[in-house]
Amino acid sequence: MSRKPSPPRSDVTVSQKPNHPLKDRDINEQLLIKDRAIASSLQGIGIGDMEGNIIYVNDAALKMWGADRPEEVLGRSSLEFAKSHEEAINVMLAVLEHGRWEGEIEGRRKDGTPIFVHLSATIVYNETGDPICTMDSFVDITDRKKMEEELRIKEFAIASSVHGIGIGDLAGNITYVNDAALEMWGAESSAEVLGRSALELAQSHTEALKIMQAVLEHGRWEGEVTGRKKDGTPITIFLSANIVYNHQGEPVCTMDSFVDITDRKKMEEELRIKEFAIASSIDAMVIADLAGNITYVNKAFLNMWGGSTMDEVLGKAAVSFAKDRLQGEKIFEQILDHGSWYGEVEGVKKDGTSLIVLFSASLVTDGNQAACCIMGSFVDITDRKIAEKKLESINEALEQRVAERTRELLTANRQMKKEIEDRKQVEASLRQKEEELRQQSVNLQETNTALKILLKQRDQDKEELENKVLSNVRELILPYVEKLENTRLDKNQATYLEILNANIHEIISPYLKKLSAQFQTFTPMQIQVADLVKAGKTTKEISDMLHLSDRAIEFHRNNIRKKLGLKNKKLNLRSYLMSLTQ
Repeated sequence: MSRKPSPPRSDVTVSQKPNHPLKDRDINEQLLIKDRAIASSLQGIGIGDMEGNIIYVNDAALKMWGADRPEEVLGRSSLEFAKSHEEAINVMLAVLEHGRWEGEIEGRRKDGTPIFVHLSATIVYNETGDPICTMDSFVDITDRKKMEEELRIKEFAIASSVHGIGIGDLAGNITYVNDAALEMWGAESSAEVLGRSALELAQSHTEALKIMQAVLEHGRWEGEVTGRKKDGTPITIFLSANIVYNHQGEPVCTMDSFVDITDRKKMEEELRIKEFAIASSIDAMVIADLAGNITYVNKAFLNMWGGSTMDEVLGKAAVSFAKDRLQGEKIFEQILDHGSWYGEVEGVKKDGTSLIVLFSASLVTDGNQAACCIMGSFVDITDRKIAEKKLESINEALEQRVAERTRELLTANRQMKKEIEDRKQVEASLRQKEEELRQQSVNLQETNTALKILLKQRDQDKEELENKVLSNVRELILPYVEKLENTRLDKNQATYLEILNANIHEIISPYLKKLSAQFQTFTPMQIQVADLVKAGKTTKEISDMLHLSDRAIEFHRNNIRKKLGLKNKKLNLRSYLMSLTQ
């Protein structure tokens, strides 16, 4: 505790060696002034020894602690007045190590109530630089701390409110929004909103301007207003706006609280539409509670019953409108037991006359599937039932007339029956002759069909024979003739081979002419090349047989494909030619 720190030379000292000698009277006067200044200071001031024991407190410090006399404090350790002994030790160590400490610390008054002070503690040095005591200055900040805590609580309450809350300046610019307001508008960060005019968020600029003027004029405004979210979708909110005033009664800002009622407005609109649909329905509609008492009827019901106002009907038992009350009670029980009922029932109008209605009723349930009321609809079928009775009477008369007419027809039928029998005999004779003629016609048709089949088979056999002859000559004879042409033959052998080759071509020439007829636009050379391609010969083999270059054969092949319409198509030329002769 006696360690000498290295304080800045600006720290407090008890006395300094004066540059000029002072008289004792002057020194005492200066000390008296300083003592009175400390004693009368509005801040609490205390002096302690280097062990932390209090050796002096002024009146402000006593009052702050709640003491009446200095003796209640002097000689006690300053650590006793701190709420946290550990925190107080840390402060004392910091003062001894660094020569000073400043900050907030919590203590307890004489009566045990908490107190927050702003403490400035320094070491006092003598003229030789040795520490001789500590001097502490206190400012009571308890009220300020309470105010700060209240502000934090209010700020947290505003920030965590499920209602959207916004604060703006008196010009209408947004200065604060809570998370609920951001979520309601569809924003992710308050930076997207802060600084913008609240008028921008309204759907109608004119309406928003009127609301702002009303707030500035009357200090508050409350009601529904329509705006747009960040993505442009409409939103309806219930807005409570008011001006916030300071302690002097001066307006400092505006505070708005809003609740998203978009879904509620949609629901209200749907209910209004449904209510209008029920009210304007041409069918009579009635709603009753679970005790069977009527709570609502539409205009069509009043017209059907013969009433003029709802008051004549509301509160009455629904079964009282049935002509047979017992039947009405059974229907009501069935609705409660089974949830619905449908059928015809006879009722009584206001004037006592009867009417017949087609009645449909069902239980209405709430969101928890609990029955809350009964809804029924009526269709007046009195005229239809009267018409049905008239129709029954007409039908009976018609049935009587039909019976009489039936007897007359039976007599006429017997006469006609005899005539019909006679006609049947004649018709039977005619049908027999017609059958004989039809049979002869069928025989002739079968004979003609058989002849056509034989002729067609003959043509097919002929064509098949021709194809076989042509194929056999090409595949079984011509290859060997070609081989003989490539061998060494004497003059007589070559002559014989030439005659043989000519006779073979003479034999197959009718078939080649047939092929030529299929390809009238082909040149003789193209027909010959096509025939060899169809026979499976390669370009090289065809060029050797016709004594032409490979390039010439390719040229003819391309022209053949072009005339057959095969150019740029992935079709095999030989396969296509073979398909043409099948």
